[in-house]
Amino acid sequence: MFQRQIGSSILEVSHKRIEHPTQSVYFNHIHNHCEILLFISGSADYNIDGQVFRPSPYDMLFIPAATYHYLIPTASVPYENYVIGFDPKIIDTEHYEKLFSPPLMINIKDDPELKGFFTRLDLYHKSYSKHDFDETAFSLIKELVTYCRYRKDDLNFVHSGSLTHIDEIVKYISDNIENHLNAEIIAEHFSLSISYVQNLFSQNMHIGLRKYIMQKKIYAADNDLFLGMSPYTVCEKYAFGDYSIFYRQYKKTFGCSPRNRK
Repeated sequence: MFQRQIGSSILEVSHKRIEHPTQSVYFNHIHNHCEILLFISGSADYNIDGQVFRPSPYDMLFIPAATYHYLIPTASVPYENYVIGFDPKIIDTEHYEKLFSPPLMINIKDDPELKGFFTRLDLYHKSYSKHDFDETAFSLIKELVTYCRYRKDDLNFVHSGSLTHIDEIVKYISDNIENHLNAEIIAEHFSLSISYVQNLFSQNMHIGLRKYIMQKKIYAADNDLFLGMSPYTVCEKYAFGDYSIFYRQYKKTFGCSPRNRK
């Protein structure tokens, strides 16, 4: 078992086993890197922006960047997985879009080539120096994504379940992320009560609707800042209303001013 961060582009390469997983070990989160997660054993559900995946051994999930997600242990049995978290910009845009939009899950139990990528990570971590492991793992991750992109049409995809109304609400937020959004607007669109929308969202997503919308806007804004858009233009584009609100939320999330985005 191991866990390693490789520079700023590969945020995590790990192989973990938790003997007694509990909900307190895991937390709902969103970040600006994407993840490939290989489920080995255990009993858990994954909520990925309102889509619920219940993996079987050797199911591999592709979790896009800036996507809210969390794991829910469903039994106190040992939980084992591999996690590869990386900046999507290290791979070809076409590869990323084909594999990570929307969130996908495939089973690789009967695919020795794909399983071999993870076996090699264990072998390299055990045998190589830190420097050589970092260099090799970086190349291996890029090769893994490329391999999956070209094999996508042949792979065994697993469909998710959906939470009542949640996936529709999440899609509506994503489609309208540049507009002003709140519980009243969403409730009116779906002909639901405001309290129903708020309660349903917080109970099933483990996050308040207002906070979720703010996080999605902030991460979308951060991507545009990275591409060179000015902070004031980004603030206006995502309908933050007031620059001071955007500034405070951005600094709270990333620890720096939007002007200092690198």
